[in-house]
Amino acid sequence: MTKAGPLALGRRLFVVALGAWSLSAAAAPAAELLTNPDFAAAPDGGLAAGWRDGSTALPRPAAFTALTSGGGGHAGLRVTLGPLQGGRFRLVQTVTGPAPGLYRLRAVFRAAGPMQVELVARTTPRPWIVFGSMRERLPAGVSREVVGYARIPHPPGTLDFVILLDDAGTVEITAASLQPVDEAALSPAEQARVEDVLGPPLPPVDEAQLIADTDARILANRTAPLLVHVVDADGRPAAGVQVRIEQRRHLFRFGAAFDWGFLQQRDLTATDRRHREAFLRLFNAATVQIYSENYEPEPGLYRDDDVVQAIGWLAAHRMWVDGSPLYWNLTPPRWLAAAAPTEARVREWMDRLLTHASDTFLPRMGSVQVFNEVVAWDRYQSPMSAVLAGGRKVATMAAYLQRLKGLNPRCQTLVNDYDTTPAYYHLLRDLIDAGAPLDAIGLQSHMQSGAWSVTEVWNMLNRLALLHRPIFLTELSVVSGAPREFNFRPASPPWPTTPEGEAAQARYLELFYRLAYSHPAVAGVTYWDYTDRSAWLGCPVGLVRADGSPKPAFQALDRLINQAWHSGGEYRADADGRVELPHAFEGEYRVEAGGYSAEGEHTAARPLSVGIVIGR
Repeated sequence: MTKAGPLALGRRLFVVALGAWSLSAAAAPAAELLTNPDFAAAPDGGLAAGWRDGSTALPRPAAFTALTSGGGGHAGLRVTLGPLQGGRFRLVQTVTGPAPGLYRLRAVFRAAGPMQVELVARTTPRPWIVFGSMRERLPAGVSREVVGYARIPHPPGTLDFVILLDDAGTVEITAASLQPVDEAALSPAEQARVEDVLGPPLPPVDEAQLIADTDARILANRTAPLLVHVVDADGRPAAGVQVRIEQRRHLFRFGAAFDWGFLQQRDLTATDRRHREAFLRLFNAATVQIYSENYEPEPGLYRDDDVVQAIGWLAAHRMWVDGSPLYWNLTPPRWLAAAAPTEARVREWMDRLLTHASDTFLPRMGSVQVFNEVVAWDRYQSPMSAVLAGGRKVATMAAYLQRLKGLNPRCQTLVNDYDTTPAYYHLLRDLIDAGAPLDAIGLQSHMQSGAWSVTEVWNMLNRLALLHRPIFLTELSVVSGAPREFNFRPASPPWPTTPEGEAAQARYLELFYRLAYSHPAVAGVTYWDYTDRSAWLGCPVGLVRADGSPKPAFQALDRLINQAWHSGGEYRADADGRVELPHAFEGEYRVEAGGYSAEGEHTAARPLSVGIVIGR
């Protein structure tokens, strides 16, 4: 999240988390792909043979200790972690030559205190393709087996089996396993568990062919013939008349986080003006940030003027307005957190906020992200966490979504999350099955730790598309500096943008936007942050530099949005008084001919056909 503006708030120190599924493995097949799966061969003070520490540039673990059984042999590895500063410890083993198929991931842990762990099977080089993962929150002092699955669609050459640890503390790892599974021999119960972990089956991705077909998909999904028919007062074709067709706005939301500095009216610098011009040239939508911590600094004291001014500024510039987030358990008001409230009191506050927002800014917004980062909601200690705990997450979210929609029927409702695993799909599916009025899906796309692979992007979109809701990629961030391990802390030393990094950012963002625009389920992409001047934690992700000058990525997106994907111009009607654009991009159009004009919305599903009578 950006830190700019009176209502914005920097993202707290936290790490990626996910609700846990505790699975019991079926009878394990004989084959074992990991070397030293019981950590038996471990030199004193070092890692077990076959394993390596893959948590580059993070504070190192305090100690590795080999565990011994009563018989004197090794029986596992104890890992003691110091503060991770938002990073993640990775214990990695590379496997050579795994065949395509289904695999079971397994490890046995015993943590001294609550700790989140994750098992991951992924390709070795970046950008990683993740074939499967499993996250679980370990209780204190209890031996826990964590089981997940991975599906490898084609031979990857090499594969990394990764054990991720998110929290400081001590954990004993007594076994790890990566084994092929005979899918045909699975019981119905385990088949269901595989679907729970991996999500619904998805078609295989041929990256080269997918990229090659992008333009064809864009033409099929984002364009349609636009027809203008001009006649005179007697109904005769107005042959040769000049027709002007103007695409006034894309329907696809090319957005960014709202820059609160735009409300400043005086003492604008040249840098301020460059930022404003860049914002207005590239974007047709913006997200207004409403963090409760700053929106309601005192009980019942709401900073509505800021929000209303932001909405008015955007409306004056013909931009769609999204609000985010209404409820996020990492940003409760300070006064509420200080009161150590009961769950009932937190609900009362949530109810009052919804009523007030419905009386003030929600009717003026096109959409709102009602809940933010809900998959891991109950992991964090917050006054709001208990509201969605204890198996009540879906029912409680559905109730609030229904109430909001009843009060604001024209406001599009979203749930937003950074979780890219099937767990998010399952949560949204359960919400829809519970009757929640979920109009669209928000998926954050922060890539400070490295760009996502084409396969991962396409699989994520295809999985969420099965829910038959528009998808908004709500928070896209791609670094233009040298690669660096991202620790969820302010960049130290400063993280500068570089010419090489800017070139790589431009190449990737052009590919990413083309893929997103070509996917029929995607309705918009919101870039976060569009400028290095206020970028979250000082990460060089902006499309413009801190001085407002455009990076190559800005220029690449400008060429796509305002040139390649833009229709219109000056034309002459043919002998039948017609002008046809065979591949007009979806958008809002204005058509002028002979001093007369008409406006309309053009979509691939409902192409625009305009009739103009001149000389009346």
